[in-house]
Amino acid sequence: MNDVLELDIPRSRSETARQVLERIAWRGYMPPEAGDQSNVAWRLPADQIDLIRSVLRRNRRLAGDSPVQWSSIDRVCESIAEESRRTGTRPHYGFDNLAP
Repeated sequence: MNDVLELDIPRSRSETARQVLERIAWRGYMPPEAGDQSNVAWRLPADQIDLIRSVLRRNRRLAGDSPVQWSSIDRVCESIAEESRRTGTRPHYGFDNLAP
């Protein structure tokens, strides 16, 4: 199992997600700034995959007043979920190590 999920997010979506995380003063994973690139390479630590998705989805209204902007956040969350499934990169919470 990988400990990092790597994926490319289109610049506009990545910047929208970054703004949401900055507005809530998120101290976990922060995506890199987009610059002039058409896609931004995200490198999510595996243990934050579910957390970052839920934080973004819960706070998506901070992206602006438009349903299009909220949809942008939803698509980032969907991209994270799809790539996580495709690569098998998932958080490991240690539950399988518990004795019966």
